[in-house]
Amino acid sequence: MKLSCCLLSLLFFSFITTSHAQTEHTRTSGNSDSRYSVFGPPMPATWEFQLSSLKEDGQNISSFNFYKKDQRNKTLFFKIANNNLNNRNELRVKEITGGAVLFPINDDDRLQLDLGGTYDVIKDTALPGKAFYSRLTFRPQANLWFRVGSEYFDGYTIGSHSSYRRTILNSNYFVGKFVVSSFSLVGLIGKGKIDNLMNTRYGFAGIVEGPFNTFVLGGYIKSTQQKENVRTLAVGRWAPYRPDGFPSSIFIWKHKENYDFQLGGLFWGEKNLFVRPAAIGMSQGMFISSTALRENSELRQGQLMSITDDYRNADITLFYVYLDQAIQMGPGKLNHVGFRAIELFKVFDEVKFSFLSKPVLGVFYNEETNPEFNMVSHNFVDKQNSFFSFQAGLTIADSFILNAINIPQKSEWTVALSFVYMVDRDSDVR
Repeated sequence: MKLSCCLLSLLFFSFITTSHAQTEHTRTSGNSDSRYSVFGPPMPATWEFQLSSLKEDGQNISSFNFYKKDQRNKTLFFKIANNNLNNRNELRVKEITGGAVLFPINDDDRLQLDLGGTYDVIKDTALPGKAFYSRLTFRPQANLWFRVGSEYFDGYTIGSHSSYRRTILNSNYFVGKFVVSSFSLVGLIGKGKIDNLMNTRYGFAGIVEGPFNTFVLGGYIKSTQQKENVRTLAVGRWAPYRPDGFPSSIFIWKHKENYDFQLGGLFWGEKNLFVRPAAIGMSQGMFISSTALRENSELRQGQLMSITDDYRNADITLFYVYLDQAIQMGPGKLNHVGFRAIELFKVFDEVKFSFLSKPVLGVFYNEETNPEFNMVSHNFVDKQNSFFSFQAGLTIADSFILNAINIPQKSEWTVALSFVYMVDRDSDVR
């Protein structure tokens, strides 16, 4: 799939998983077991398995993905893909990815350990890439939490004079958050190394919660390398647990030298899961991720599905994403990789015919920018193109979900069949 779909799905999915993973103190009532005082009472586990196929330029590209999710997060996930897209630089790779979210002490969700890794090989080469991450989160009480994380990447990216250049990245960081009434303060410090360049980063962010479920986050991270200084701004409105008829929304802007990112979304309907934990978790997650490795974003979020289940979390979803990344493709010359996309989903939740139900329709407008080598000038030039894509899907027998995305201009199809299985509460032994 194209870069835009990968990153859109990745970022939108982050708030959905967070809605299960960070309830802070909003779902603790009625829960007598202190082990689950952070995330709320246990719920039956859901397993989702997916087979997908992408057809483009005469190639059939396949992948197998699955995850296990309970009230806390996607606690187990795995993906094996043949020639799928890697989020680094639109490199097609053969990839295997896996990870787990563990609660190692008495299954107590106040102490959480995340582990994951990816190994891939770039198409038509023997060039491998590997990425690993681990992070430990401690939540001693509802208004206080700490996290320590470590990430590593060793692989190849597009070089300035040759097709590929090896790069080694690592990052270690510490984050703390303290909440007082409607104000939260987040502080972090991290040390990272890009090849042989070491940098130290530190920063602060504040979150203010206003009336009518509104909020704003502002954050700044300063690095010993000026080009790595990052500004983050997020504003929005989360959905109440009891729908009030108004949509929820979010807009996030991140900026550093030669890098701009924007994400906006509107979510309507009674099936609107963009509630407070999702809104706050997504915003602060975007701030914290500035000190971690972008290469590991897919792993940290557990986003592994070729066609995601994002649309299931609101009756109507509209979002906008913009990314512009400058890269050096030649001496003293910057080119750009980026995209702009608008996506609209509508789920017809009440529609049912025999064993078919919950049809979904999606319309996407995409603009993409990529470097392309010009044979006349012997330089890379930015090539821009725009196109529409369309998604259609439905649920079969309440357990199988069939989705397809078509890009007519590219004669590209992606088809995915998912099987969703929910464990009975009585058999979901902790």
